[in-house]
Amino acid sequence: MNTEQAARIAVAFARETATSPTSRLCAACVDVLGVTGAGITIIGGDHAGPICVSDPHINALEDLQFTIGQGPCRDAFHSGQPVHVARFDVAARNRWPPFVELADASGIGAVFAYPLVSNGSRIGVLTLYQQREGDLTPVQNGDTLALADILTETLLSLQDAEPAGSLAPALEDVVAYRAEIYQASGMVAIQLQIPASEALLRIRAHAFAHDQPVDVVAADIVARRLRLDDDRHQPGAEA
Repeated sequence: MNTEQAARIAVAFARETATSPTSRLCAACVDVLGVTGAGITIIGGDHAGPICVSDPHINALEDLQFTIGQGPCRDAFHSGQPVHVARFDVAARNRWPPFVELADASGIGAVFAYPLVSNGSRIGVLTLYQQREGDLTPVQNGDTLALADILTETLLSLQDAEPAGSLAPALEDVVAYRAEIYQASGMVAIQLQIPASEALLRIRAHAFAHDQPVDVVAADIVARRLRLDDDRHQPGAEA
């Protein structure tokens, strides 16, 4: 089997996995790479959010990076280079304090984020999690780089198969996830008469303070079960 044929088969398998009802892409990554957990996100414009996660603990870590807007996943996407955190040393704790705190509580000792890149354009990130400290083995690293290429082609081929103006079913939940957050930001901006960017920061802060996923807080705001207070004029509030 030549390299081109192997790639075609790999992408075909990955596409079938991605479109299955249980979306086993992340579970397949865990099995193939021999890691504790995995998360796949796409990032860019309104189409930003998780494709899948391997378990609830990983979901919380992936969601936190969207909630606070920082973490290894974000750094890998913005730099276009893999981010390896073999252990949560002082530098990592100072760089992403909330993320490291939650990783510690979840029993995670190392994290590795790989950007999904096609022709110089970044479309998302594959993030791997390990319970034990220590870097990936050379074989794991090589396999992850290859898998990242396959995942990139998978996501692009899923979208290519759709008619113009429509979104692949495997990506629809991502858009819905972000759309509700943006809708909630707009509602908070109107209620508090603040810019939408500041409203989003307040939603993220509320989610982090109450140990909730940001999409849950957004859903409560949209459903009018939650209204964020205007604390700008309370004692101790920033001017």
